[in-house]
Amino acid sequence: MSLVNFHDHTLIIVSLSFIGLFKLVICSNSIHYIHHYCSLEVNTAQNAPFQDNVNKLLSELSSKSSGTSFYNSTSGDNDKKVYGLYLCRGDVKSGVCRDCINSAAKNLKQNCTNNRESIVWYEECMLRYSNRSISATEEELPWRYWCSVNKVSNKDQFNQSLLSLMNGLVDKAVGNTTPIYFATGDDKKGNGGTSIYCLMQCTPDINGTDCQRCLRAGVGGYLETCEGRTWGMIFSPSCQVRYGPDLFYGEGKPTKSGGTGKRKSFVAVRVTVQAVVAV
Repeated sequence: MSLVNFHDHTLIIVSLSFIGLFKLVICSNSIHYIHHYCSLEVNTAQNAPFQDNVNKLLSELSSKSSGTSFYNSTSGDNDKKVYGLYLCRGDVKSGVCRDCINSAAKNLKQNCTNNRESIVWYEECMLRYSNRSISATEEELPWRYWCSVNKVSNKDQFNQSLLSLMNGLVDKAVGNTTPIYFATGDDKKGNGGTSIYCLMQCTPDINGTDCQRCLRAGVGGYLETCEGRTWGMIFSPSCQVRYGPDLFYGEGKPTKSGGTGKRKSFVAVRVTVQAVVAV
């Protein structure tokens, strides 16, 4: 396992409200922005060639998004070389994938200029770049967790149903080849008769063992931050785990953020900032 190197010093878990701090922005009728992260490493003095390569790479990734759901590439040479990739969710159509990656590329251009590493998540896709090789490398940081503030009425029964579903989908995702490392499933008897829908996916450049490790870390993330919540979304650079009471994948009508109700966010990221903000 490789951790994202942001030259930081401490790992923290921060509980935040979406209200006023994070905005879940609906970019169109088909794509939904979640969050972007820019590394703390910035070099503005001699960064113009690197940023030019970032822009070229993002343009290339955008141009490929109408034809394939996953793509990785590079731009530039030596210390100015940029590595990047994107992944669209396994159940979205090609037009949605294209729109999502185009929006993601614009997002990083606007928000992460001169940053050495950046990543942006949408419900329908993920896009990232770095000044180091990231292909075929399983990475679990930075994690992003989003959970409902609403709790289920019977946590023990809910956990039993959801964890059984999740553990089965880990194995299913690792074994799937079309789309590779993508799986969905449901338990319509979970939580006292309430349906539970779940989705898992890994980037197809990592091997099956690493995909399994990433997804199991995501399941652990549920137990750590979202346990007993009615819905949750757990993202990392290499995989995602998501569940909710409403059908949000496949042919079902997409349900933004896994269900209704307020949102609670948990962020796992290495930081050097020591200031504390009270909300």
